[in-house]
Amino acid sequence: MMKTRIEGDLLIIRDQPFGFWLFYSFFIAGGLMALVLSLSAAPDTTTAIIGSAIGLGNITGGFYMVKREPASIVEIDKDSGEVRVCRWYPFGKRQRAYSVSAITGVEVEISEHTEGGSVYRTRLCFGKAEFVPVSMFWYQTREPSETILREIRTFLGLDLHQGSVLKQK
Repeated sequence: MMKTRIEGDLLIIRDQPFGFWLFYSFFIAGGLMALVLSLSAAPDTTTAIIGSAIGLGNITGGFYMVKREPASIVEIDKDSGEVRVCRWYPFGKRQRAYSVSAITGVEVEISEHTEGGSVYRTRLCFGKAEFVPVSMFWYQTREPSETILREIRTFLGLDLHQGSVLKQK
């Protein structure tokens, strides 16, 4: 879930992916266990190869999911005129800055979930071609994204009816 905080002319939006990361870490831990047991206690070579492949698959999948869903901290600072976006993982981070004056809108992006239905996330629009998600997480319902959208628009003094909901294909 995303949380917001206002400190003067600074809006801070951060998400909390630690529950997801904990879940993904079970894949990594289980994969490590399968790999160790396959290499140390397998009764034959075929079992060792199959167990090692399963272990490596779990480890790779766990790391992939953690990398795919980084934690996000977005700071919109009216004083400095900057939007700072920080995406971080347990093993690194990326930072990028944009100009507040370059924001042309705030939207709720809609995509299709792999198991059917729609998923939602808030994004900042910079011109007509650059879109920056506030969080890399997709929500099952529209409300969390709509709440963040309203908070950003209110903070920036944007028209609450500006922008459209865009469907991603």
